[in-house]
Amino acid sequence: MWGGSRLGSLDSPLPVAAAAAVPDPGPIGEAWVVWDECAVAGGEWAGRSLAEVVAAEPAAVLGPAGIDAAGGRFPVLAKIIDTAAWLSLQVHPDDATAARLEGPGHLGKTESWYVLDAAPGAEIILGTVPGTPDAAIRAAIRAGALDAVVERIPVHAGDVILVPAGTLHAIGPGILLYELQQSSDITYRVSDWGRPASAGRVLHVEQSLASVHLGPVVPPRAVTLRPDDRLTAIECDKFVADLVAVSDAPASLDTAGRSFHAVTVVAGAVVVAGAGWLEPLGEFESLVVPAAVGTYEIRPAGRAARAVVARVP
Repeated sequence: MWGGSRLGSLDSPLPVAAAAAVPDPGPIGEAWVVWDECAVAGGEWAGRSLAEVVAAEPAAVLGPAGIDAAGGRFPVLAKIIDTAAWLSLQVHPDDATAARLEGPGHLGKTESWYVLDAAPGAEIILGTVPGTPDAAIRAAIRAGALDAVVERIPVHAGDVILVPAGTLHAIGPGILLYELQQSSDITYRVSDWGRPASAGRVLHVEQSLASVHLGPVVPPRAVTLRPDDRLTAIECDKFVADLVAVSDAPASLDTAGRSFHAVTVVAGAVVVAGAGWLEPLGEFESLVVPAAVGTYEIRPAGRAARAVVARVP
């Protein structure tokens, strides 16, 4: 219900001209572009899920860091999110709280955002107003009246934001972003801004109170990515997101046999190439480079392009 209109053609197998004739699918809030159930597009694993590939070749695909990160599953989930209205105000548990509330084997959810586009005046909610007593915040969660205690922060294209598990947060309207998170879909909804409750949109007051951390948060950080540049934009103990820009020259990367690299193009088009292989990628398409690959390149395909490369530390 909060989704925008920019993701409607991503899943279409039709050429652009034919896809334009398909009826409007309506609002689409998010595309899960790298996760366990993504289908491989070509080669010997075509049509199989990423989870099946990982199960068959865990060491080659994940590498030792990837195996340690998530016990054999693919440890991160990457999304493109497009908002036309406020998402619910949410909090996610950490690993220990997720296992306690949801059962053994469940992971918590630290996440991060790289803002690709933002309308004038676009905002997020991140944490609470400094100086607000914990008791007042917890009372506001119970009452569903959080406007006075949450911190609204303007955001712009190029901002990066880390949202540790336990942080109250929400994404406002007019934002297109890349999200990188732990491989978990546990979301506790604190407030839904008065939208009608339904079986799919319940509030999780007690779970939210058990999960919320009320300490200070790190504000958004503006990142400037110059042509043919590479930098680490987000780094925590759960994942790393490197931003790579290619314009005139290829970018050389190396998995070092330690972790997969999940490459998602967020602007333009590229060719990803290694020893004896290459794959073209368009905007919002993704390629998982197995840890065993080692060195490879991201090359521009006709014009300047940007990609996010996700990995585990």
